[in-house]
Amino acid sequence: MGKEEKYRISVLGEFMDKSLEDEFLTDSLSSSKTMTAYLALVFGLILGLFLAHSYITEAGTPLFARITPIRIVFILASVFVYFISRSITKPNHLVLVVSFYQAMMGLTYLLTLKHYGSLTYFSVLGLLVITLAMYLLPNRIVLSQLITLAFSVLFFVFPSRKLEGLQPHELHRIIAYQTIMLIHCNINYGWTGRTKRRHFMANRELFELSIRDSLTGAYNRKKFDDAVDEWIKISQRYGNPLSIIFFDIDNFKAINDQHGHLVGDGVLKDVAAVVGQQIRETDVFARWGGDEFVILLPNTDLVRAEQVVERIRASLGSSAASTLKGITCSFGVAACEEHDTKLLLLRKVDHLLLQAKTAGKDRVVG
Repeated sequence: MGKEEKYRISVLGEFMDKSLEDEFLTDSLSSSKTMTAYLALVFGLILGLFLAHSYITEAGTPLFARITPIRIVFILASVFVYFISRSITKPNHLVLVVSFYQAMMGLTYLLTLKHYGSLTYFSVLGLLVITLAMYLLPNRIVLSQLITLAFSVLFFVFPSRKLEGLQPHELHRIIAYQTIMLIHCNINYGWTGRTKRRHFMANRELFELSIRDSLTGAYNRKKFDDAVDEWIKISQRYGNPLSIIFFDIDNFKAINDQHGHLVGDGVLKDVAAVVGQQIRETDVFARWGGDEFVILLPNTDLVRAEQVVERIRASLGSSAASTLKGITCSFGVAACEEHDTKLLLLRKVDHLLLQAKTAGKDRVVG
């Protein structure tokens, strides 16, 4: 899949590539759950103020007795969402919590209106405000659309009929207002989502540039240093095998001297391309410096690492690229042992590569 196709954004403002959308949601989880938590707190506080006003004006009436439990349930739900959203670690769990809370907002309002004998136009204003509030919460746009649409339909099926002096043409006008609000919220939500994802793409590309070697496209030394530290810790904690391959291009200086650095650059790029095709996505392939490269192989023992080397050698020998005619490499292969540090592991594999060079090049020493 090409970069442009992978980065395509739908009309709803979401990545069409599911894995990329999941990556975006994971990256934005921290800000999304913080927003959810504090919006829930604000919405709960606002309804608490309505409850206090009802206590002052309606305390002791049957109406107050009927609507108070509904509002208390929503306030408690707001407190629940505040605490639970702050501890969420997966985007899908946040989606469930937000969808539940949006449904609670609509249901609380509809149940409250049900207990009033007649309504005023402030009830219509409440419909518009709650719709807008639902779209403030960071949810998947399709779910927000379904919940707000259901909320709107239910409002017009029953509560709106209780508006005092409502004429048919006025009902149509209210429907038009709510339709405009839904269209506005969806356009704004989709545009905001698109903008956030474009920023995410830009940051992602900048990060990729910061960890990649500009010539070969392999990872750079800094990225490899970070990765090897992490994988050694994992290997020693869980007892998983970890291997490392260190190799360079035989007689590379002679290639630069005889054919020029542009040809030498072409050799480096083509070697890196061949190696990249023979390893897994989880492997860490980096340019160490000059014509030296290193491959970190997580969950791979020494035997399997040597098999990887043989595949690379065979692919280099059979490559159709003109720059790789007669090109060979020397390899050192080592496995991480129980008490190895990064320095000890690198020294070990560097010594094995030196042995391969000393023994005549174009060979593997492990």
